[in-house]
Amino acid sequence: MDIISRFLGNISLWELMVLAAIIYVVTQPELRKRITKLKFGQFELELQALKEDLEKGKERIVELESEMENDRRQFDDILQRFDPNAPVGQLAHARQAIKAEARNLSETDTLADYLSLKSSAEELYVAAVSIREKRPVALLPELIRFLDELASNKELGGFRLNTIWTLTSGLHRTLIACIRDGVTPMPDQQTLAYAQQVLLKLNNHSKVQADRPDAPLKGIQGPIKHAQTWLDKAIAADDNNDG
Repeated sequence: MDIISRFLGNISLWELMVLAAIIYVVTQPELRKRITKLKFGQFELELQALKEDLEKGKERIVELESEMENDRRQFDDILQRFDPNAPVGQLAHARQAIKAEARNLSETDTLADYLSLKSSAEELYVAAVSIREKRPVALLPELIRFLDELASNKELGGFRLNTIWTLTSGLHRTLIACIRDGVTPMPDQQTLAYAQQVLLKLNNHSKVQADRPDAPLKGIQGPIKHAQTWLDKAIAADDNNDG
């Protein structure tokens, strides 16, 4: 006991903790197999499992970067091959190419970048068709913000009405994805309320009011109305849950 007392009296708490860790590792066969290095001084424990996880994480990051770069190349190629101001019927081939690419899209950063008043007509058309096809719920905040910018612009950014219709229809379909189909992340109530305000402002825009005066619901006002219906359902359901 005297030996133990003297030993304990000459060892620091830090050293005791290291010793306890070593004893624990030595008595755990499975854990011992996974440890590749024990270094004292700054006390470095390198676990094989941790090392493997880090390597897998690095590999996945490289894969994602490669996928993103490939997505951008594919879209860049499409952008060079169509005229966004051509008659709608002549855009069918371009739409199919964009939809095919959107279905395989691994990220939405490119689409988010295209949601800008500074974008070209081609870029925004690609974004609109892709969003309508992909229904990327995670992109809803950016999409709503951009529709607000369009609604605040006297000329709707100078973009073609068919492109605005496609973009608004994309919002409608994406709302269905999260509200009806349960695709996550579900936007919060603040985002839903903001979307209502944006759609009301867009609906009252003079150019939107003038779109298809013979049949307004076949113009931009159509997807606005459908989107508002789903927003009303989501907000009402949340109010009922609170009640």
